[in-house]
Amino acid sequence: MPQQNQPFLPWVGGKRAIADQIIPHIPTGLDTYYEPFLGGGAFFFRVREKFKKHALSDINLRLTTSYNAVKKNPAAVLEKLKEHGEKDSKEYFKELQLYPDANDPVQLAANFIYLLNMSFYRMYRVTKNNRFRMSYRTNSKLPLETLQYNMTRCSVQLKGVSITAGDFSFIEPGKNDFVYMDPPYHKAGEDMYTPLPFNEKDQIRLKNFTDELNAQGTRFAVSNSDTPFIRDLYKDYQQNEISVKYQIGKHPVKMELLITNNT
Repeated sequence: MPQQNQPFLPWVGGKRAIADQIIPHIPTGLDTYYEPFLGGGAFFFRVREKFKKHALSDINLRLTTSYNAVKKNPAAVLEKLKEHGEKDSKEYFKELQLYPDANDPVQLAANFIYLLNMSFYRMYRVTKNNRFRMSYRTNSKLPLETLQYNMTRCSVQLKGVSITAGDFSFIEPGKNDFVYMDPPYHKAGEDMYTPLPFNEKDQIRLKNFTDELNAQGTRFAVSNSDTPFIRDLYKDYQQNEISVKYQIGKHPVKMELLITNNT
């Protein structure tokens, strides 16, 4: 049995710590695994072996470009990261935030991975103009050895996996597929990850999309906040409470929901 992979991207809200609570609700024996809010990908790496095929996507082009670069050439990305490590400083970090994009996917990936690793609490944040707005994480070094280890292993697991950029509504799963959705949570981070906030209209749009999946017989699971709005929105589906320990915020333990159309 393959060892568990650790994601190469730190991601606030990732499912690494609670994957064991979610996995029992994931069906087996289906064909393709879809995850259209990819983020750090922690959950994908945990359940990869349960499915024959995999289609990953995210609206964040920087993120999906980084995944594809690591998938194709992790060694080249690491070399660029070493250059960042040599130049690392608060001033360098602030300057790179102004011009993080590049025509070379390897360079863009290295920029993205460096900025995310060296940001305060490793939190990805952008402005309405899609500019980075992250603070520098002082008294720390770029974890090159860990990144090399994780990127190399993740690259192997990403072989043969489709990774694209796009809105969740672009995916086209079939009846024998499974879709896991981990959107920006209601009342928690809607305006952090993308230039336009993932507001309640988007939450409703996502719910309508799950109705379409359900009508065609596609199994799905959605992670979201445990709020009255979300509970009412998904009142026709099974709602499973998941306990989460947070490292950030005033409340160390909260409940969130895993919504499924399990039968």
